[in-house]
Amino acid sequence: MNKEIKHLYQELSTSDKKQLLENFEQSPKMLLYIQALEASNLLSTQKAIKVVYEVEQDLVDDNVLINRFYKLRGILRLYLLKQLKNRLKSSTDEETELQFLKLLLIKNEHAFVLERAKKLEKICWRNNLFELLPQLMSLMVSALHLHKSRDLEEIAVYVDKLETANELLYTFRKFEHHINSFRLKINDGYNHTELAEHYNSTISKLRRKAKVLKEHVRFNLMYHYVSFSVGSQLQGIVHKTSNVLTRHLNQLDKLLSENPDMPIIRYIPNHRFHDMNSLLINKAIYWFNKQNTAKSYQQILERAQLKEVNPNEYVIESGADFHNILLCCWAAKEFQALLKYSQELKEFQLSNASIKHETPYFVYDLLAYTGLFPRQKCQEPTKIIQLTKKFLADADENSAWIYSVVGTFAMLYGLYKESRAFLEYPPLLAEYYQNPKNIPTLELLDVLESKDRQQLIDFRLRIKRCKKEMPHQDVLLHLNELEMLIKHFL
Repeated sequence: MNKEIKHLYQELSTSDKKQLLENFEQSPKMLLYIQALEASNLLSTQKAIKVVYEVEQDLVDDNVLINRFYKLRGILRLYLLKQLKNRLKSSTDEETELQFLKLLLIKNEHAFVLERAKKLEKICWRNNLFELLPQLMSLMVSALHLHKSRDLEEIAVYVDKLETANELLYTFRKFEHHINSFRLKINDGYNHTELAEHYNSTISKLRRKAKVLKEHVRFNLMYHYVSFSVGSQLQGIVHKTSNVLTRHLNQLDKLLSENPDMPIIRYIPNHRFHDMNSLLINKAIYWFNKQNTAKSYQQILERAQLKEVNPNEYVIESGADFHNILLCCWAAKEFQALLKYSQELKEFQLSNASIKHETPYFVYDLLAYTGLFPRQKCQEPTKIIQLTKKFLADADENSAWIYSVVGTFAMLYGLYKESRAFLEYPPLLAEYYQNPKNIPTLELLDVLESKDRQQLIDFRLRIKRCKKEMPHQDVLLHLNELEMLIKHFL
């Protein structure tokens, strides 16, 4: 319930918060609780008790204080729910209006329903709000029957519109299904070739359907959005058809400009803000896959500016979004930004209990401090190594790259024994040796332990030769990192 209180309290406006304090001015304990919420938003039960019942803690049994706090918290919860009824930010203006029309219909305000519903209808058709149209058309058919049942011609028109609306919603849900199938395959540890085939097949289906329904622009908008957003994440697609993806992006930008109020996939409050937030991340990945790390990072900066311009908007985020942003920052060698987003990921993972299910934030801390060394050093290198070691104890072989990250970090901090334990991880070495142009980080450790400067110079020349052979992007990134590491030891 503490998390529920946090989100309810965050929904209050400044005037709401002022009124809350006035309403509970005779309750000093509640005022202390409210002040604590204002200071930190999310309070654990123990922390809240310490703040609210500080005076009584040494005099009253802990169980009694806990029960008193539960009662206090329950009172605040009911108050917040009552204050925020029908005012939560999860509904759009059109959804709120539709709910009001349903209320008017129950109250037999049939003429008034039709007057307002026709205004809402224009908005819904213009902006292709397929999620609302069936309900709205059904409501208008009912209102027409109740208000002027003899006007059969008008009723027939809206009966046809209702059928069209249902068909459009069905097609929209099919588009959604295709998008979800991409997500499922990606999360399932997809085969690159199979996913590329699935991508081409699905995009063809979306293109044909969008062409048939060209008068409903949103389908074309979705087609270009999905084509670019999914394609931009697949290196094979980017390398083979980057010009096609660029055309998708150009068409997408054009349609977004021409239809500023039309949602793409998610019809939620301030959908355009959320669409642009996601699109900028996809653009960043696209340019990353094209090996243009500067342009990739520029999209991350534009996303940050978008958030600054909309400070009151919540940002819908996923672990994948954070990982993509962090990858682009790392590739662009923006290590300070990497550290910043790593801390944001920490808050996200702790809130969603997802550290055990995805790459934990402290792995990115390792990458950041490796890049920032020696200008900015990790204060507790041993602690962060132990955290990573504990995570890897239950991780699968897909986490082999993390052994390289922590092994490299330990090597920089002179912890050679710990470094070797990670860098000798068999699946990691097997991954390196799959490409004859690659060089394991373990070989750098061997050179460092030899304490032979000439060997280190020769090792650097070997890296330069490998880079000239135009290796795969992943290998090139690794070789660049090795070259950067050597500079710390020469």
